[in-house]
This record gives sequence, C-alpha cells and structure tokens, in this order.
Amino acid sequence: MKISTIASSLALGAAMAALLPACLLIRTTEHRIKLNENGSGEASMRLVDIRSDAPTDSALARDYAVMMASIQKEGLTEFEQGGRKVISKQFYAGGDTLTAEINYTFPNLDQVEGLKVRKGELFVVVPEGREIVRTNGKVSSWIHGAQRIVWPRDTKRLMYQIREKTVPKSTSLAPFYMKYGYAVPEGGH
Repeated sequence: MKISTIASSLALGAAMAALLPACLLIRTTEHRIKLNENGSGEASMRLVDIRSDAPTDSALARDYAVMMASIQKEGLTEFEQGGRKVISKQFYAGGDTLTAEINYTFPNLDQVEGLKVRKGELFVVVPEGREIVRTNGKVSSWIHGAQRIVWPRDTKRLMYQIREKTVPKSTSLAPFYMKYGYAVPEGGH
C-alpha cells in the first residue's frame, strides 16, 4: 500500500496513519483542540469524505476491512502510545460521504500531531494543495506556497478545517459502511 492519505499530514498525520490504512484519502479534516493549563487536553478530529484509491471492488473491500480493523485494534494501540487515549470514535454516512469522528485526550502538546509549539505561539503548517476552510487562528503565508495557522501560545481552544483542493480518482467508502457497518466484508481480509 502506498501512503496517500489526503489532508492527513497536518494535525492528523501520523495519528491517522496509525488509525487508517494508507490507501485511504480524506477530503476534509476538522480539528478542535481544547488545552488545559498544564498542557494536557482533549482533541476532536472529524474526517469528512473517506475514500479509497483502490482500482477494483475486491481491493475496495480490502481497504474497508483494513480500515475497520485498524480503527478497532492495532491502529488504536499504536495511536495511544505516548499517552493519548481515544475516548470515542464513530463513523456515519450521509449520501455518498463517509465521515469519522475521533475524540481523544493527550497528556501534553507534543502528542497533538502537526501542532508546533514555540515560545510565543502555536501553529500548524498547511501545505500547498490544501486550503483552509475556517479557523479561529490567524492565517499567514509560509514557504513553498504553504500557509501557517497561528495562535498565541496561551490560546485554550484551537479550531481549523482544511480540505484538499483536488481529490485524485477514488471511490467513497460510504456504501461499504451503509452495507457492513463495523463488520469486515467478505473478501476483505
């Protein structure tokens, strides 16, 4: 499998790589982070329009099966290394769009994927090819066509939503979820 997770290289990056298989594409991600005084906190990731770039029905079924197994078992264990703790996760489908919501706690800011901590600021870098839909931070230009979303270091609530400007050829996994739910489809092993 190749790594092609759309929009996951931000505050989702390695976190979702641990939770979802690498052939999946995520059109839009929304992140809400609540920080406590001691640097711990809670985060919510909403992954909208989960798709697969698999070329055949059997490969789509396999991607779906791997996603469900990962979100329930091995990916969850890897994600929680370092002190993160998943407190809830759910999928839902609306039309041809599969969405996942994952809520977790973290012991310190270093456990929030993609969030950079500096003395006076917190920021995430949004690479070229992705666009910021909304945020409560300040957007500024960055190198190589990227943008930064910046918050003062003492900010307690961070929110941003980003999406891929162009989605590669792919298939929505919503029909699989509507048919199988959290089960593994036959032929998906």
